[in-house]
Formats: sequence, structure tokens, C-alpha cells
Amino acid sequence: MIGRLPVEIQVKLLGLAPESSLKLVNSHFFVLYNDLFYTKIIETFGEEIVAVLIKVLPWLKQYIKTLDSIRYQSRRLLADRLGLQDDTGLTGYPLHTSYVKDSWKYIYSLLKNKRLFAEYSDYKIDEPINYIFNHYVEINRTYLLSYSKDVWIAPGDYNLNIGLVIKHGNGLGTTKFEIRYEDDNGDTVSQQFYPPTNINDILPKAQFCLLKLGEFSVPTPHTSTGNKLRKVQLVMEEIGLYLKSGFRIYFIDIAQPSALLNDYDLLYYTVKETDYRYFINIPLKNFYKALNHIQSGDGNPSKRMSLTNNQTQNIDTPPYGSGHPTEVTTYDHDIQWLTTTGDEVIGDPEDPESIALYANFYFNNRLGKRYFKFNTIYQRRQFVNRFGDFELDWDKDSEDGSERVCTYDPDSLKWKMPIIGEI
Repeated sequence: MIGRLPVEIQVKLLGLAPESSLKLVNSHFFVLYNDLFYTKIIETFGEEIVAVLIKVLPWLKQYIKTLDSIRYQSRRLLADRLGLQDDTGLTGYPLHTSYVKDSWKYIYSLLKNKRLFAEYSDYKIDEPINYIFNHYVEINRTYLLSYSKDVWIAPGDYNLNIGLVIKHGNGLGTTKFEIRYEDDNGDTVSQQFYPPTNINDILPKAQFCLLKLGEFSVPTPHTSTGNKLRKVQLVMEEIGLYLKSGFRIYFIDIAQPSALLNDYDLLYYTVKETDYRYFINIPLKNFYKALNHIQSGDGNPSKRMSLTNNQTQNIDTPPYGSGHPTEVTTYDHDIQWLTTTGDEVIGDPEDPESIALYANFYFNNRLGKRYFKFNTIYQRRQFVNRFGDFELDWDKDSEDGSERVCTYDPDSLKWKMPIIGEI
């Protein structure tokens, strides 16, 4: 009966209850549900995002292809229904291809979230010998640690998180994180976040941890243009001359709200592993590098010059979306991302079989168990009552494939990709 309604009403019903099973009734509603995310992309980011997506297409499609290891059948259903191929030869329109038009939900999540992986040019440390850079930054011994990154963010609410590994971790409690942007009047708005002063005692050692630093909001610009994003500067710096040593920074996460981090007030979660290959998705890292380069117009933060009164002024700031894709590979593109999985050499990053092997390694690896630390006992009890006791799984000796007690994220995928929201 519902299939006989006008398409406009069907779309309205899907938008009113996107979490319902209506999208799974048949392929028609599944296609409508996918198309709703394209509409949401335009509404959220502005019409200029289309030109940006076309420029970043090679890196976008490479990452989306890795998702076939977890969603091949659903993507194929959309691609077959829409008559898509992995090229533009038939249509001439760059976005009317497989891995794009059949993946709007995942493309929206990539654009809405920003996972800022470690890049050499973003960090300042007193002596080069005091840190190691290999897809992550490892701090051995330094008194000077600063980080700055300009990114384009859609209006909305966000969590600020950091993914790191603690060896012994001195000095993290004296680090300040700051979000800055200009409001519609040209005034600088700043929101500051401080890790717990006893963070070295709170976080477990020799394990990957994702720590929630705080929450912030980006307001909607009053001016109506083809670009609805705001340029936001993320700054990390020390607030005292204290020695910092014994930790690795894998990424800083700007993520939309989620049930785990917000409804259950999570402080951090941890995984019993430190190998960066399990936490840094190289195709995803390359995509965000390319996206930031193209959105910002160059690969670096806005050029600035110092004035005599200790103020700063932007100069030569390129227009939004003016970066050129041919500049990205010379900027800082990781082309050796398919070197090995363990001891197995798996070949060319442009080869579909190599992409499939890497995707299987990253998304279907042995890591599954997580330990969750909540800010309150009440929130922990609420989580356990709904999903089961994660500590019973954590205390098992190994990832033996036995059924887990905790049913939250049973496929262990949510922490491996940007947060996927609903309409």
C-alpha cells in the first residue's frame, strides 16, 4: 500500500523515521534512503561541495572501495538498481559512478566528521631527534609541543577526541586544546579543553586509547552562499614548561555526537594493541589530506604575517575549494599504504585485489574487544544493563572467537571508521 503513495510522500516518510525498517522493505525504498543522504549533503555543506567532491574523487573512491569488505551486497544492490559503473564513460558526470552514487551515506559521514591524522608539518617540537614520525607522532622527550590545523567544519555539535598510546606518559595533563573560528561579526570565538590533570594515572599503559576531550558547537553562518562551512582552527599547545615524553598521538578526532560518547558519557575506551596499522586507515588518511588541501586552497594553514602590535592578519587566503587535485600527490600523499599485512606483501594500491586484501585486514582483523571507562557509575550501569558486561569479555585471555557478552558493536566496526549518523 505504501508503495502506491506519491514518491514525495514516500521520501517524507523516510525522512520522518529514518531509523525504521522502511528503508529495508525493498530496493525502491533503499534507493530513496540512499538519495536522501545526497540531499542532506547539499543542505549541510552547500552546493559548492559538489565541485570539491569531483576534485577529491580518486581518494574518495579508493576509501569507499575498502568498505566493500563490510557492505558489498548492499552497495551492489544500489549500483545495479541505478545502473552504475566504475567510470564516467556512459554518463559523462563524474559523480554518477559506482562507489559514489551508491554510497552517499558513507560520503556524508566522511564530510561531517574530520579525523586529523598526524602530519609532519602540523607539529612543532623543540628538537627533531625528540620524536618519531611514522603515520603517527611519538614523543620521546620535549618541552615544546604544539599543533595547529585549519579545517572546514559544517555547523553543528561535535566531540573532540584524541587517539593515542601511553608508554609512561609525562606531561599530557598540562596540554591545552583549543577550537577557534570567526563569527559573523569577524570576532574570534575560542573554546578550550583540558585533559584531566591526572590523565597519566587514568589511562592504561601500552594500549590504544580514544579519549574524549570535550564537546563544542559550530554555529550556522548568517550569510547564505554555496558554502555553508566555517573555517575552524584546532590548536594544541603546552600551558607550562613541563617535560613531555612517553606517548604516541595517532589522530585527533572531530566527530558528530554518538550514543556511546554522549548519551552514556564515555571518558575513554581502550583496545589491547599499539600497532598503528590497526588504527590508522591509510586510504582514509589520504582522503582527508586531499580533502583539506582542496577545501583550503593549499596544503598548509592560512598564510599569516605578524604585525608590530603582536596581532596577526590573514594574507593570501585562497578561496574555499580552490585547491587543485594534481597538487595533492606532491603535497604529502602516502603511496605505500599497501605494503604489508603482517608479513604478507600484498602489492599495488591501485589493484582491486590489493585494495580488497587491505580492507579485509583493516576491517575484519582479530581486534574486537574494548574496555569502556565512563564518567559516572550510573552511566556505566545503564550501558551494561542495555548491552551486557564488557568486563567479562575483556577478562578473557584472547580473541578466541567465542560469543561475546557485550552486544555493543558486535562486528567491531564503529571505532574503525568515522561515525555514521542518520538522516
